[in-house]
Amino acid sequence: MTDLSFASATELTALVRRRALSPDELMRHTLDRIETADAELNSVVALDPERALAEAASLTARIARGDDAGPLPGLPVLVKDLEDAQGFVTSRGTSAYRDSPPTTRDGIHIARLRAAGALIIGKTNVPPIGVSVHTANDAFGTTRNPWNPRKSPGGSSGGAAAAVAAGLVALGTAGDGGGSTRIPAALCGVVGLKPSRGRIPQGPSRLPNWPQHICLSGMARTVRDTALHLDVAAGYHPSDPNSLPAPPNPYSDSLDKPLPVLRVGVLRTLGIAAPRPEILHALERTAALLRDHGHDVRDDDPALPGAAEFPAPFLLRQRVLAYNRLLGVLDDFTARRGDFEPWFADILDGGRTLTPGDFAAYWTHRGRLDRWTAELFERYDLLLMPTVPTTAWAAEGPDIAAAVHEWTLPVSYTSVFNDTGHPAISIPTGLSPDGLPCAVQVIAPHRREDLALRAAQAIETALGTFHPPAFTGPRPAP
Repeated sequence: MTDLSFASATELTALVRRRALSPDELMRHTLDRIETADAELNSVVALDPERALAEAASLTARIARGDDAGPLPGLPVLVKDLEDAQGFVTSRGTSAYRDSPPTTRDGIHIARLRAAGALIIGKTNVPPIGVSVHTANDAFGTTRNPWNPRKSPGGSSGGAAAAVAAGLVALGTAGDGGGSTRIPAALCGVVGLKPSRGRIPQGPSRLPNWPQHICLSGMARTVRDTALHLDVAAGYHPSDPNSLPAPPNPYSDSLDKPLPVLRVGVLRTLGIAAPRPEILHALERTAALLRDHGHDVRDDDPALPGAAEFPAPFLLRQRVLAYNRLLGVLDDFTARRGDFEPWFADILDGGRTLTPGDFAAYWTHRGRLDRWTAELFERYDLLLMPTVPTTAWAAEGPDIAAAVHEWTLPVSYTSVFNDTGHPAISIPTGLSPDGLPCAVQVIAPHRREDLALRAAQAIETALGTFHPPAFTGPRPAP
């Protein structure tokens, strides 16, 4: 019998299409699972069971009549609470918006999932406006890692990663502005793809994402489900003039093609990171696996531009992003600053201090990163490196001052590819000696998600998938 909690989205939708499982049955299982399993995690911050059951019953009837229900028929999906989903409040992880009215329309990303047959059932927790690498806020509290509830699932898509890893849903939505999909995926032992810049349209929104560093994404347990999500979500939309056209062939189909012999560059430190032994072991294991599969795997570790000034470029980046967040809430923040968490309000205020010289330095650095990666991809077809320098930190968040001193800053390996726009995917590789997930990251040339997904599929096929043991057996009644 299929374990519905840990069946993939691909498996679940296949069961629904051949009528071995109805959307109504799947929805009832999902709602029961959330009720019994999420009390320990606090990953879901909004849920509408009555609406979910009604939509599932309606879809069940349509399928019985022979209607085409799309590529995601009846699949329950949780939405990261930075995205608009019709009928739900978009609280953005802050008490300033927790009591806002429900939004009346879907964002482009969510509308495409609904059109594909998915059932949007609720929202997952985030730090305030995605500001942090751990998921906690004054509105909903702290989200915990299903591998160890004393640990963090990361951020900002920590609620999505925890929910998917614990088997609440097979697919959640996420977003990545500096590692916010890949870092939680790595800490929770699931797959997290940051697509190419513009691959999934954003908006509609009042204010465009002018730094062009955020990419919408999915959160899934398998590479094939990640490709399935991208097939549904990708493609140009006129509301986002920076969005890319849909690829000529489905990403899911590309997974069945054999990989050519690839030149793979293995990068360990970027001149700014000192990964822990278990992370290096995961990297070496994956490099050996690719080498055994016939790929040309070479050690190379060029320093990031600005490495000699570490952590100054990262600190400047955070101030620029604080300014970008401030612009997005400026009217509300000016009118009612006291409604925002005090520590978060201080971060937003910090964005006001930027000078023209700061902006010039920031964009100059971005240009250096573009040239640095361009040179790397002249030598290599893919890059392989850690996703994060450590396994999961405390649920209350990492000690950033210590991380800077120890060269274990969580975004060390991730934010560069938000700035350059390359597709990058985190793949779980197994467990550390203390039972926490380890992961590696594969980075592909611009717009080559197909290549990143195929390499990730090869790694996943060799190493398998992993589920947190505390959530794999029957759950006690609430």
